Amino acid sequence: MSQYMSQGTASHEIVNQMIRKEKKYKEGIQQNHDLACTMASNVSKGGRLEALLGDKVHGYRDALRQLSETNVNHEREVGAFVATLRKTLEQPDIKEYSAFIKENTEKELAQINQSSIQVNQERMYLDMCTKLGDVSAQNQDDELEVVGGNTTVSLKCPITGTLLQDPMRNKVCHHVYSKHAILNYVRNRNNKCPNVGCVNTNLSMGQLEDDHQTARLVKREMIRMEEEKRQQTQNAMELEDDED
Repeated sequence: MSQYMSQGTASHEIVNQMIRKEKKYKEGIQQNHDLACTMASNVSKGGRLEALLGDKVHGYRDALRQLSETNVNHEREVGAFVATLRKTLEQPDIKEYSAFIKENTEKELAQINQSSIQVNQERMYLDMCTKLGDVSAQNQDDELEVVGGNTTVSLKCPITGTLLQDPMRNKVCHHVYSKHAILNYVRNRNNKCPNVGCVNTNLSMGQLEDDHQTARLVKREMIRMEEEKRQQTQNAMELEDDED
């Protein structure tokens, strides 16, 4: 994308035009994803091509999962590039636009990747897994994989049913709750873990500890939700501009 930037001073109008194309860039990625999902339905478990392809079907499924990861990464790259373009509007004295775009896009992308959930937990990837009939994709709306471990934790509090706030983990059964909710729960002399199906019937304050790892996942999810909300607002504003 940086090839569109001249070495000299780029006008704000050109930069703004490129920023306004963010929606179009992402629509292209979504169209690619939709097409891949259509293909996935044909090679899914029980799909019409499964018997015809035999063992080769596994290779096709792996390729489609990889394509979904690529689409997620491309979407992040677009976000990083547009964020860098906005920076150019704030710094009119840039001498080397190509170098500025390259360096700052890499920085923005690193920040996006650091603050985002894992690629294989993004909605686009999970949609693909669902189309392929992967069991592991079920209930991913509520579960995220903890980096560096084999445990999955729900980002919804079993007491409030909403996104965790100040997560606390139970050292005995390993379930996670919102701090305010679980403390009130225990103070009211409830001694059974509120997580459905848990056999821990000796819940106490001594079993609880702050869960910093899950707190980081919650923070990333909140950033993702805010970015999604921002994008929806921006799309609505652009739609109004087009109608005018």
